[in-house]
Amino acid sequence: MADNKVVIKINYDKDKHRKALIDPKMVTVWHTRRILGALIVLLLLVYAIYGLFSDENTNQQPTQSSEILKSSSVVTPQPAEAIKPEIIQAAPQPLKDTKQTPVVNQLETVSEKVAEAKRPAAIIFDKRVIRASINTAPKSGEPGDTVKLPVRIEHNKTLELFYFSQIKKMRNNVLFHRWYKDGQLVHKKQFTVKSNNEKLISSKNFTANDVGEWRVVLVNNKGNSLSEVNYSVRQ
Repeated sequence: MADNKVVIKINYDKDKHRKALIDPKMVTVWHTRRILGALIVLLLLVYAIYGLFSDENTNQQPTQSSEILKSSSVVTPQPAEAIKPEIIQAAPQPLKDTKQTPVVNQLETVSEKVAEAKRPAAIIFDKRVIRASINTAPKSGEPGDTVKLPVRIEHNKTLELFYFSQIKKMRNNVLFHRWYKDGQLVHKKQFTVKSNNEKLISSKNFTANDVGEWRVVLVNNKGNSLSEVNYSVRQ
């Protein structure tokens, strides 16, 4: 008996099947957990870098401010060569007159008056001398006006000065008035005392030629000074 075989034929498109095998479809799969982990790590790195730079800036700010203060308060001295002094040309001054100015004359006059004021009217060395002074002309046996020191002599004029001395308990003694100019004896007058209370007067005329330092002394016959007056004569 013959074998009964059933043959089934299936027709399909071979080209389409081959194309499907050659060009497979791309399926994209997103790994969400990995992406989130990477983002977190990236954010941490950014935050760390930002914190590092912010700390450096805060540390630098005080130093910068202190440097600014130092630079504003401290002035760096310049070397001597860099500083060039300015040369100021003064206007030529007129030659001064060699004559003394009135101010100088006034100062000298004041100093002379002070020096003369320190001089006593007379220096008495012996207790038997009651009075002694240099004066103008006597009046009724008494000394005249007190002479202002220093004595001033006007040109072409004369001035007579009197030396007055009163003594006691020196009867029968020989005394002298001696007038000295710049230490040199220029005039002398002798007295013989006739009483125990006597007034002795001598005088001298002064001219412009007598300018200098003067001293009038009362001395005894032994040359001992009993009293004296010192004064200056000026023009």
